[in-house]
Amino acid sequence: MNIGSFIGNWPVNFATGPLTQLGQPLAALSSVEIGTGKNGAQPPTFFGDDYEVQVGFALLDKSGGVIFAGAPDRLLSLVGEQLRWHGLHEGQELNINIALAEIFRQDADDRGSYPYLFGCTVYGDPDQVGVWGASGTPGGGSPKPWRGVLEST
Repeated sequence: MNIGSFIGNWPVNFATGPLTQLGQPLAALSSVEIGTGKNGAQPPTFFGDDYEVQVGFALLDKSGGVIFAGAPDRLLSLVGEQLRWHGLHEGQELNINIALAEIFRQDADDRGSYPYLFGCTVYGDPDQVGVWGASGTPGGGSPKPWRGVLEST
């Protein structure tokens, strides 16, 4: 897996936690856009003397409106095989962590490896944790097998 594995517009299948409750910032979370060049989700770049990989992102609502967007000072950093950002939002600490997993299916109709995106947000109080997941194919549509290292013949 590399930074290219994360790039796309990922439809969110589920979201839990205090930030997803009615009236809260992530209540209308519908998709996560990473590195597409749209809505503040700038393509990957290298940063600093150690060439840290960073990428822009946006959290979008059902109408495609931006809930929260990365900016030049709010980019996700690739740390191991996880994207992370930590900073302030409306005066409170916000942490966003995103991981990607390959899920292997053996069913004859959809055999193969598929990408699944998992996110965690922590806002202010450490008890304010939200978890969400996205799956299928970046950009929506029917899931398509992802030809990854876990694929079996």
